[in-house]
Order: sequence, then structure tokens, then C-alpha cells
Amino acid sequence: MIESIHTALKKQSRLPLSLKLKYVLRARLERGEWALGARIPTLLELVAEYGVSRATVRAALDELETEGLIQRTRGKGTFVIGDAAKEHWLMLPTDWRSLVRHIEHLKVRFVTLDSGVGVLPPEVPEQSADQLYWWTLRVNWTDHIPYSVNTVYVAKRLFDLRQAEFEAEPVLPAVNRYFRAELHSATQVLTIRAADALAAKHLHLEIGTAVAQALRVARNAAGEVVYVARVLYPAKYLSVETHFHPDVEPEVGADAH
Repeated sequence: MIESIHTALKKQSRLPLSLKLKYVLRARLERGEWALGARIPTLLELVAEYGVSRATVRAALDELETEGLIQRTRGKGTFVIGDAAKEHWLMLPTDWRSLVRHIEHLKVRFVTLDSGVGVLPPEVPEQSADQLYWWTLRVNWTDHIPYSVNTVYVAKRLFDLRQAEFEAEPVLPAVNRYFRAELHSATQVLTIRAADALAAKHLHLEIGTAVAQALRVARNAAGEVVYVARVLYPAKYLSVETHFHPDVEPEVGADAH
């Protein structure tokens, strides 16, 4: 196990060795290997364990200390002062009703960066090329934390009926409240990507940091796309919980009779 970690750390890449080590140590904190208040191994012990230089270990610990996860005390050691596991506070719902409630309960404050009228982005499947949508680009905040950058699209014919509400409220709850009859089916696709300059700036991240993209598409009974959201979350905040029911799900290949 240790040999494989050594190999991974020393594998050639553009990522500095100290950052690789930081992520390895951070993963151990997230798994709870070092509990809150515990003293982590000394600098020399980490040097011996990972086969890297003192300077590399110091730089990795500097990063963790900057994040508020550890504190170094001269003559006493390095102690865990932050719970890395609790950073995953943003539970992403996996059904429509929960998603609406989730946004309403977050008490979102948003900043609008831009808005306009146009067509849907190419990544939206089975769309009508000539249909117009109102779109808005926003940064969502909660508890002084910028937690998502959203580009949201609403069919212009719906926007025209509730312009004031769409411009003043979170869009998804507004669609659900005023145009419930237009919502027949919806999908959400989650992918992990690297933060571009826009996401990095507004989510207070470094360019290239992992972000989770949720692409949501809602259609009416005729199959027309009425709502689209492309939402970028810092991956470090996000968690997804799905409940399975193996006792009621039929086994693959089981006799239907």
C-alpha cells in the first residue's frame, strides 16, 4: 500500500509534489484517521512514511494549516483543529421535490452576473434549435459562502408571463410554483469537471480545482424543454445520498411470473 502511494506521489505530473502530499493527508483527515484534537505524525515521521523531503512535508502542512484543518505548535506538535469530513455539507437531492425544498431551505442570496435571451447550449439533448429562452447567470450564496455558479434557462413564453418573479427569485422554485402544469419529466446528470476562470473567480477556488456540474433539464408533456440549469458546485462541499431498496427491486433475469 505504502509503495503504491510512493509511486503515485512521484509519478510525473504538472501538480507539485507538495500538493499531491497535501491531498493524500487531507484524504486521511476526511476518513477520520486523525480525529479532531488528535496529534498527527511528526514532520520526520511523515518524511519517512512518504519518502519525500522535509520541505515537501512542510509545504503540504502549510496548505492544510491555511485551510484551518491543522495547527502547528512549537515544541508540542501538529494537531487536528478542523473536521474535514464536515466540509461535505451540501447534500445534492436526487428527486425533484427534494431539490425544490433544498433550494428553498438554503435561504439563497444570489448575485446576477448577466442575463439575456437566446437558444439553449449544445449540451442539452433533443432541443428545438429555433426556440428562444431567457437565461440568467448567477452566483448563489448561503451563510457567506458562494456555493454555486448557475446558468439557468426558461422558455421565453413562460418568462414573459412572470418576468418580475423570475428576476427576483431563485428560478427553479419559481418555475415549480407558477408553472407546475408545464413540468412533466426532468433529468439531472452529474459530472466532475475542472473549474474554469469564471467558476474559480466566483467560487473562490483555484483554476483547475474539481467542481461538480449538475445539468438539469425539465420538459412538458409535449417533450418541449421548459427549464434548464447548468450548476457548478465546489466538489469539496458536495455529497450525494441515494437510497436503494433491494428487497423490492426485481433481480435481473428473474422470472416475471
